[in-house]
Amino acid sequence: MTPTSHNLFLILELFVVLAGCISLDYSGEALTTRYWDCCKPSCGWKGKASVNNPVGSCTADEKPISLDAGTGCKGGTAFACSKQQPWAINDTLSYGFAGVYLTQEIVGGATEDAWCCACYQLDFTSEPLRGKSMIVQASNTAYDINTANRFTLAIPGGNTTSVDGCATQYGISQSVFGQDRQGVATKDDCQNLPESLRSACQWRFDWLEDASYPSANFKRVVCPSEITAKTGCVRNDDSTFAEQTSGNATQAKPSLAHMTRATLGVAVSAAGLAALLTI
Repeated sequence: MTPTSHNLFLILELFVVLAGCISLDYSGEALTTRYWDCCKPSCGWKGKASVNNPVGSCTADEKPISLDAGTGCKGGTAFACSKQQPWAINDTLSYGFAGVYLTQEIVGGATEDAWCCACYQLDFTSEPLRGKSMIVQASNTAYDINTANRFTLAIPGGNTTSVDGCATQYGISQSVFGQDRQGVATKDDCQNLPESLRSACQWRFDWLEDASYPSANFKRVVCPSEITAKTGCVRNDDSTFAEQTSGNATQAKPSLAHMTRATLGVAVSAAGLAALLTI
């Protein structure tokens, strides 16, 4: 074996070792908020993460639309699909969707590639929600706070913005969706929303008990099929993550995107590789 080929073999072996050690088991403490702006989800654009398909979007009349369509909040024709809303499984567990932001300390890079279409279990730690949990898929990104782990729950009538996305999608006044940073004021106000959104609006007052900014402990979980069926999005590393959490981490094969993000804080540059190969 020549020196060059020997060095190449060692480098490849190093990558294998690093790949086997990288953990996708993100967890920590987070704050939660709520939103519903009717815009095309950020994780609905191509190239955001290593997934089978980006999160699906809909036309104004709730039909699937091309992934290339622009957001209706900026003159395009793609909007959030109403089916991507929360629902109760029982008195203590709900499923849903969220805009997510995880800090660099958690994911090593704080980019959408780390969280788009991943699922997380939120175990609420503040009243009145102690003892309740949600499993949410990251269908969007919470851009406006980047100093803490954050899950902004997608809840119709839960919040609104100055962007008139919902008015554009449904042809009604934006005021129907409530006030900026607050949403609708009462459960009765949910009856003014489009019919497809009313039950999730009511969920906010029933299951979520109209909690404002509840805190939670979060951990990544394998996405339930009931959730991914509503977005059409599954991460390519979900099977790797399932192996890791079932005790088969030695068989894990993380995606190249996660390897190059250097979750372990170890990076091998192209220049470094070239230098090694010349030894």
